[in-house]
Amino acid sequence: MEPVTTADQPTVTAPFRVGEWVAEPMANRLTRGDDVRKLEPKVMEVLAAMAARPGETVTKDEFMAEVWTGTVVTDDVLARCISELRKALDDEARNPTYVETLRKRGYALIAPVEHDLDLDLAAPALPPPVAVPAPMTGLDVRRPALPTRTRPGVLLWALAGVVVVLAGAFVAYQAGVAGVRPLGAAPVTSFVGDERDPALSPDGARVAFAWDGGVPGVDEGERQFDIYVLPADGVGDPVRLTMQPADELSPAWSPDGERVAFVRCGVGGECGIHAVDAGGGPEQTLVQAGDLDITDLVWSPDGQLLAFSGRRGRQGAFSLHLLPLDGSAPQRLTSPASTYPGDLGPAFSPDGRQLAFVRTALDGRQDVAVVTVQGGRVRRLAREQKGITGLDWTPDGREVVYAANRDGAAGLWRVGLDGGDPRWVALGSDGGEIAGPSVGRNGGLAFARQLVRSQVVEVAGGGAARPLLPSTRDDRQPAVAPDGSRVAFVSTRSGSHEVWTAEPDGAGARQLTTFGGARVSGPRWSPDGRRLVVSARAGGDADADVFLILPDGEARALTDVAADDVAPTWSRDGLWVYFASDRGETWQIYRVPSGGGAAEPVTVGGGVAAAEAPGGGLLVLRPDRRGLWRLPVVDGEIRDVRAERLRVNLSPADWANWAVVGDAVYVLERRYDRAATVVRLDPATGARVTLAAVDDVPEDSGLGVFPGGGRLLLSRLDRADSDVVRVEDFR
Repeated sequence: MEPVTTADQPTVTAPFRVGEWVAEPMANRLTRGDDVRKLEPKVMEVLAAMAARPGETVTKDEFMAEVWTGTVVTDDVLARCISELRKALDDEARNPTYVETLRKRGYALIAPVEHDLDLDLAAPALPPPVAVPAPMTGLDVRRPALPTRTRPGVLLWALAGVVVVLAGAFVAYQAGVAGVRPLGAAPVTSFVGDERDPALSPDGARVAFAWDGGVPGVDEGERQFDIYVLPADGVGDPVRLTMQPADELSPAWSPDGERVAFVRCGVGGECGIHAVDAGGGPEQTLVQAGDLDITDLVWSPDGQLLAFSGRRGRQGAFSLHLLPLDGSAPQRLTSPASTYPGDLGPAFSPDGRQLAFVRTALDGRQDVAVVTVQGGRVRRLAREQKGITGLDWTPDGREVVYAANRDGAAGLWRVGLDGGDPRWVALGSDGGEIAGPSVGRNGGLAFARQLVRSQVVEVAGGGAARPLLPSTRDDRQPAVAPDGSRVAFVSTRSGSHEVWTAEPDGAGARQLTTFGGARVSGPRWSPDGRRLVVSARAGGDADADVFLILPDGEARALTDVAADDVAPTWSRDGLWVYFASDRGETWQIYRVPSGGGAAEPVTVGGGVAAAEAPGGGLLVLRPDRRGLWRLPVVDGEIRDVRAERLRVNLSPADWANWAVVGDAVYVLERRYDRAATVVRLDPATGARVTLAAVDDVPEDSGLGVFPGGGRLLLSRLDRADSDVVRVEDFR
């Protein structure tokens, strides 16, 4: 087989919603209620090309490659298509709500995009909200009328999920399976370094895995992952299959067990898919992917396809892709929302007709989902708050087994194809996070077991990060009091998530709240430094509410409705608390009096986090696009009109990773490889100053800033080496 290279990202052909419109690419039609508008085919292709990566810049060269493949046209042709598209969408070039022009770069679709749309169930788009006049009291907010919540109880939770290791009897009790005999779990590897991505061979006799400690004499910071194969009983020496100076990950066995495919990504992020004999030998390049980021590789049972998760340019959401092994280019199978991470961890059903995978929504919810290899509607089997770390099928194809932190228990769960309550898989293991379960064709299971925690670190004067609050439990989301006298953070030191406080040097850590098992996140200090606000979810099926925390630790609920209320922050005068809520049809920003009272809406264009801006207005993190958006003050009121975008690298998942301190905005800009940069932004001028660079930053790190910006607090992953574990009698 000759090596092939990927074509550009294929455009969308299935119906999708964009803003108020439903687009049907195959019919070249836009629909909004009873309003139906036809588009020229090339105009629809331009829209579909942008809908494939909402919020991202599509360059003129990319349009030419995808819409006018093999045809030479002038830039005027693209400009005319954009003009026709704006006219059809009732959009304006000067104040766009759908298509934004980025001078000398290209165009971006900035309206919300929803893929996997079922036209039979698609409701008509809602009319624009109508503003309701509000009384003037200090800094006032225009109160828009928002649609009422139609689906109370939907689990939307964007906040921190950390692995809580609960042992034996308690986990069994929580899972409702007391008395179940645990399956024997024996280590396959116990090497120095990190062993991950285990793949059990079809006959269950061998395990392929990635290991970064197989080359002696290499410093820890310079280690790279290579692919190895070892007998499943752990007896013998591992056989090293790859030798190149790059990370090789995601091994996948061919159905006959003769070959292993894997992903290789270079230092610059360029990825390719390669294959090698399971006993070693020369490699074969199957695809060199260019700017397509690749992870989570799996081989189809008939040997004709590889499936993987991929995304363009190492930004935005991952989608599932299929790579035919006849030399054809990869084809995208799913189209998740534009926010990271998207669709990950595909696994072929034993008959090869379906793929199970993990879909992560904007707010952090994760679904165990399935889709046929021909594409079509994605079907959910199970939903978790957060923390699904891999899945596979049972040998009979009737269930999907997945690893997750469910109800405080890190373990394996199995769910049938008809959905229902997942069943816990009792394992006789010694704790830790379970990741990447891999099931053999005739039974048996392998997974990676790893102890993971996050620690609060300090960075000062651009120097190296150092631990500020060392512990053996999970600490994250630090917040610094306005006068720098105290630090608040979320910790599991008491066995569950609670708010703790400490002195500025990390001394005197003490537990402040006693929620007793709730998921707590996002502490923020009041302007006077005496009180805190947090969001807490009392149970797995409970809604998240905003709580006011008094100096003695007493928690008073500020919200209590059938909705998730998250990411609270204070107004500068301390009279209001802003928060994000899904109590309407979409995530919006609301505010509630800090002394208690009715909440009122603030935004109509969406929001997952907000803070009052230096110099006036409101900074908002949108649920469907990157960056921060500044809402202006109009006639003494904050208005969600003519929002100005601040060019910072924040996704909706970064709700906790920015803070307004003094006259500046501090932003934790994360990269795909978990490295991050702290930037200080002057919102008045747009000037940026880089303050620090830190590795191994979790998604919901949080960012604390001392007065003056000279000391920074954030979270860093502190990982123990992981090992491969085998469960021989799993069926």
